[in-house]
Parts: sequence; C-alpha cells; structure tokens
Amino acid sequence: MKTKERIVATALQLFNEEGEPNVTTNHIADEMDISPGNLYYHYRSKDDIIWQIFQNYEEKIRQVLSQKNVNYASLEDMWFYLHMVFEVIAEFRFLYRNLIQLMNRIDFLKRHFRRILAMKSQTALAIMTNLSEKNLLNADKQTIASLADQIALTATFWLNYSIAIYDDDFDEEKKLSHGIFHIMRMVAPFLTEKDKALLDELSTQYL
Repeated sequence: MKTKERIVATALQLFNEEGEPNVTTNHIADEMDISPGNLYYHYRSKDDIIWQIFQNYEEKIRQVLSQKNVNYASLEDMWFYLHMVFEVIAEFRFLYRNLIQLMNRIDFLKRHFRRILAMKSQTALAIMTNLSEKNLLNADKQTIASLADQIALTATFWLNYSIAIYDDDFDEEKKLSHGIFHIMRMVAPFLTEKDKALLDELSTQYL
C-alpha cells in the first residue's frame, strides 16, 4: 500500500476509534511512524484527508444505493439491503457521528452528503413502491413517501442515537442489527400477516 493510501486508512481507523475532533495530523503521522512533513507532502491538512475518505465512502454508498437490476420483492431482500447500507455506515462511522460538525466545517462535504441523503430516500421509496406493487406492503403513496424519508433519517442518525442509549462496550454488530430492526419495525404495520411473522422470526436471529 502506498503512503498516500496508508494515510487515509490510518486516519479512518483513528477517526472511527477516537473521534475525528480528537485526532490531529501529528497523531496520524505518529501512528504511521512517518514525519508530519511526509504526511503534508501528500495532504495539506486534515480536512483534505477527510475529503479523500469521504470520496471513498461516497463511492461505496452509491454502489449500494444505485444497484441495477435488483428486485427487492421480499422482506428478506429488504433486510439484506439494509445490512449492506449499514455496513458502509459502520465502516465510515465517524462521518455519521460527527456529521453536523463536518458539514458546518467543510462546505463541499455538505453538498455531497445532501445528495447521498436524497439518494437514500429515493432508494427507500423505490423499494417501498416495489413491495406495494407486489401487494406485500399495504400503504398509499403519501405514506410510502413518508416511510422512505423516515428510513433515510433513521439510517443516517442511528449511530448517534446508539451512542446515547448503549454502553460504550456494547457490541458494534448488535448496534447495527438494532438499527435495521427499528427501521423494519417502521414498515411492519403495513406488511402482510405472513411477512409480519417473518419479521418476528428475523428479529430473533439478529437481536
């Protein structure tokens, strides 16, 4: 791995573990056992490193949100899809935990993240609409649109919420599963009785 790539990988690890505000470029250089000057040769500031990390995140989340020829025709499909989304969120979790501060500080990050939020809502809307058309979801268009926005909202701010309600040593995978579970519970009242029973079965496996 090249030095430039190692800087990004090390910064991501430190940001996730210690929180972005608590990590400086000197911390990153020290962790890598390189000089600050070597780091600044590749990135002029911490915000430049964050922007590169964000671009990596943006590429991954867009791949998940814009998959082609995917037919989400069952509750299991939706559960699996949410797992893919949450896995990307977990990989770049510092972006979500420090989202407001980063958006206020880095204007171009704000613009790009807003587009991703819109994509989350649009993708959730497409899945809900697909399930409705297959008579697996009993909800009108207005309710489906509202559900899509609620799903995007919960997925975006779940990590911040989990920090408040779970102990620091609570298993990260469990946090992930709990977030998915709560999103599925939003949809549960509109499911068929068969899929409500399936949701209960899935819940025992993941919680």
